[in-house]
Amino acid sequence: MLKTKNIFKYLLAAHILIIIAVYYIEYILDVYACSLCKYQRLPFFLNIIALIFLIINKEKFFKFFYIFIFSVFINIGIATYHVGIEQKIFNESKVCKIDNNVNNKEQLLMELYKKNKPGCSEVTFKLLGFSLSSLNLMTNIVFLLISAHIYRNEKK
Repeated sequence: MLKTKNIFKYLLAAHILIIIAVYYIEYILDVYACSLCKYQRLPFFLNIIALIFLIINKEKFFKFFYIFIFSVFINIGIATYHVGIEQKIFNESKVCKIDNNVNNKEQLLMELYKKNKPGCSEVTFKLLGFSLSSLNLMTNIVFLLISAHIYRNEKK
């Protein structure tokens, strides 16, 4: 059986690879990332920090572990909402839509730039037949199941 510290190392590697892949897809492959796509990255950065502390600091295990689990839940929520928008279950929020209230030149340029970009409901890139939001949802559910397993074993 794997030690908890090794599982955290594998989770850390997975999180780092996911972040690298997402930035590669956005900037190297030039695939547009909507606002919700970018929001889904934030919990990954929090998870990376929490995992580093979980690997280094055993004394405050549950403090950082709860931060990790909370961050995974937040990511599941954002990903579920994004997948719901892609599947037309939810309407696009103001985060995804273009704001027509332009106050200065910079806002006007940004709105013109956004106008040529797809909204949150349009999937512009698929991997293995799934949108990146769907893959994010699935991986975070796996991270949650792994966390439940770790929690069960560490409570003993």
